[in-house]
Amino acid sequence: MTLRQYYADPHVRERIREYLGAAAGRAPTAAYVASLRMHDARPVVWEHARRQPASEIDEPCREGADIARSLLDSDNLIFLFELDYLNPDAPAEPFTHPAEVLFKLEPAYQAVRRVLDSFGLKAYSLATGRGYHFTARIPVTAPVLDGLADLVPEIPAWVDTLESRRDPGLSYSVSPRTASAWTGLGCLVEYLANLVITTAPSGAVPLVFNGTRVGTGLVGRECVSIDFSYVGDPLDARYTRCAFSAYQWHHFRPDIFGATAAKVPEMAAMPRNRRALLSFMRAGRSLDAGRQAARRGRAMLPDVSNAMQKVLAQYLASPLAAFHRRFYADRRQPAAASIPEGLPPCALACLTQPNDLLLRPEHLQHLVRTLLARGWSAAQVSALVEATYLADHEWGERWRLNMDPATRAAFDVRVFAGMLASGADRLIDFNCVSAQEKGLCPGRACAANLRNDAERLARMLPLQDSGR
Repeated sequence: MTLRQYYADPHVRERIREYLGAAAGRAPTAAYVASLRMHDARPVVWEHARRQPASEIDEPCREGADIARSLLDSDNLIFLFELDYLNPDAPAEPFTHPAEVLFKLEPAYQAVRRVLDSFGLKAYSLATGRGYHFTARIPVTAPVLDGLADLVPEIPAWVDTLESRRDPGLSYSVSPRTASAWTGLGCLVEYLANLVITTAPSGAVPLVFNGTRVGTGLVGRECVSIDFSYVGDPLDARYTRCAFSAYQWHHFRPDIFGATAAKVPEMAAMPRNRRALLSFMRAGRSLDAGRQAARRGRAMLPDVSNAMQKVLAQYLASPLAAFHRRFYADRRQPAAASIPEGLPPCALACLTQPNDLLLRPEHLQHLVRTLLARGWSAAQVSALVEATYLADHEWGERWRLNMDPATRAAFDVRVFAGMLASGADRLIDFNCVSAQEKGLCPGRACAANLRNDAERLARMLPLQDSGR
């Protein structure tokens, strides 16, 4: 089946429109759709995807595009919880050995299901090329939105720069209340991610947050990433793969995945929901399987506002919430933003070569661990990272188009410090050998021993857990 034939199917088109919020004959509520095409300029990257009103969805379908929907929605906050299999030593694995990768993802998939089900959070589960997306919606009129907005005392800085990011032909805005609720929702998604990582059974494939690189394991540096990094960027700038779109990322980037993966046919991003893994695998993820699935079910995002009220109540009593309150209170105080003396070369590298080391999660986690071990507060670390982002390091248009330095610095530092507060980070890989395996060590002799920092930090963890 060709891409043109797949997208021409009326059931496929209807499912895509439903995922955009266009159910019951109404116009889409998604602010826009973003799409990639085979004839786009190389390298093809989602950051440069074409954006157009969601009402124009027929055009990227005719073009056989890879399609995403905006997280910005006129009527809802979009809940997203993402699982991806990653392996920098064998990036093509999800395409060349898809069955093996699905089996490796299964423990994490079931762990996410258990955590979400414990709150009655019935998210739509979408299988993509490298993992799963769990999506749902929270209407902006839901009472829980005020509770989300109240979680964070500061309005995100990116609200004031929205006009400079909006593409011509698009029309949307974000109110301060919605922006604050988006940040608050990020706190709850972070809480859910911490619950998954602390309750999931230990296995051969480690669980990480937001694509953080790990040390060498049985099959290279493989991991399952719980990705919610989108919350660290402006709401209007981020999008997520659309249900029933044709997944083609391995075709667009043979430089990443290799020539063999590029020959693997396109696959449909299709729902798995409650299906057993073997049943789902037997049905396949081909375009024809996607067309058949489009005839059987709907693709409307479920309303999970009541479930999020339960998540909010449990979160507020958690050590992670206590840490978040302390973090945002400390951010109100002036903080020194100078590089401290005596840092080991592996921690100093991302501050002296921030573009692009300070954008890599494993470097940020390493910096957070090291500075916390040496008496810094998480708010002081975020101030240092933000100041480094604001300095002239040849960032180009990065901070104007897709990211905000204050939001990104606060989010990344908060997440990695929060893992310590919640017990999700047990410091297993905070040592010199792991630093070398993850590519953090500059490779020159030094007198540092990260085990000393790990021991100091471990002694501090009970104090963090108490919410001091």
